[in-house]
Amino acid sequence: MRKPFATALFAATVASTLLAQPADPAVDRGFAALQRGDEDAAATIFRAALAQHPHDAVLLYGAGCALHLQGRDDEAAKLLQEAVSVEPRMVQAAVLLGAIAYHRGELALAIKTYERVLTQAPSNLAVRQQLDAWRAEAGVEERFEAYRDERFTVMFDGPAQQNLAAHATATMTAAFRRIAAALGSSPPAPIRVVFYTTQEFRDITGAPEWAGGGFDGQIRLPLGGAAQDLATFDRVLTHELAHAIVHGIAPRNVPAWLHEGLATLFEPQSSSTPPRRAPRGRVFVPLSALDEGFGRLTLADAAAAYEESVCAAAVLIGRIGSEGVAELLQDLDGGESIDQAIERFGITFRTFEAEVARQFRGAPGSRR
Repeated sequence: MRKPFATALFAATVASTLLAQPADPAVDRGFAALQRGDEDAAATIFRAALAQHPHDAVLLYGAGCALHLQGRDDEAAKLLQEAVSVEPRMVQAAVLLGAIAYHRGELALAIKTYERVLTQAPSNLAVRQQLDAWRAEAGVEERFEAYRDERFTVMFDGPAQQNLAAHATATMTAAFRRIAAALGSSPPAPIRVVFYTTQEFRDITGAPEWAGGGFDGQIRLPLGGAAQDLATFDRVLTHELAHAIVHGIAPRNVPAWLHEGLATLFEPQSSSTPPRRAPRGRVFVPLSALDEGFGRLTLADAAAAYEESVCAAAVLIGRIGSEGVAELLQDLDGGESIDQAIERFGITFRTFEAEVARQFRGAPGSRR
């Protein structure tokens, strides 16, 4: 399961709550673009304004927000850090900077950043609550060991899980090559994987009971009886790895149904886990209803959502091939809507969805 990236306390409101509003009208225009969801326009506006005022903290913050929403977190973090350096009272920039650090697996940096935020805004309850949660997570991970290679870092609790960490690394290495070859690209950054007990996983991720794993910038897995059921472990691990690879190719604008459908299709073809089938009747819902994450769905609704998503992804690959899917992902990350990205291949979204609906209603349940 992919957890949508939520930047704590992020809102497209200018930092004028702390600082005097600059006279530059680009501030209003840039944040107005963010509020209407047009991060590309906002990025252009802030970039032009920064060329004239390169050390303006509010412009640096706005540009960092736009870059973050474009999925360009490395660049966003640099501008946000500069904003905080220019104006230490720029709490909004520090909040977003801490959230980015967390989702990059830099938990200690995220904690330190939010501790500094509270020195500036001690009454900020949301930041304090998030900081408490991160400290609790750090308390769990402080006893962990790490199994590393050039592509993966697997965090695990002690020698008893060392063999499982080595197995996971080998499984992911093979799956990474297969998925990256199919999509023609792969994320450049190392991928971090963390093993938890079932209770730790629920407490830290807030995932629903039916979730077998999660990806929120890091792969997180509850181990349970993993050593006794390696087939299921490998399936879930590969599913979450596929999310990581797709996110690395297209960090923004990919609908949840496509993310989950591709991740399911890339799972190993054999599994000891029985199929998770949609309810009888196979009621098709518009794909637009599955654009967001599935984390709030019930088990039955989630099963139906996964079934429909994998059907949609299979139809898409059948139509345009895996190379076409890779191009489509890049177009989505470039700011195109799913309708626009599909039409590039000579198919209207309406035609595509109608074909998905026909196959979904008539096809037997898939493995998810």
